[in-house]
Amino acid sequence: MIGEARLELHLPGCHTLKEKRSILKRFLEHTRRTYGVAIAEVDAQDKWQRAVVEVAAVGNERAHLHRILTKVVSEADRPGEMFLTSSEIHV
Repeated sequence: MIGEARLELHLPGCHTLKEKRSILKRFLEHTRRTYGVAIAEVDAQDKWQRAVVEVAAVGNERAHLHRILTKVVSEADRPGEMFLTSSEIHV
């Protein structure tokens, strides 16, 4: 089975793409390392305060995939750094 999540993020403190990429890089690396998922920014790369991220996970149990993706979604909401504006999970 394959599970995927799409996250739309708002990064209010970013005033340059360099600041945005620094915050996103930490989040993406932490998420990869902690949950063993594939994750990448897929849209709004040229927007300073907006990011769209896709997450993919592979496993043999629907409930397990849903738990992993739900944890990733909850970690994306980091007050002060970035806020989750919307998310979708499909397993």
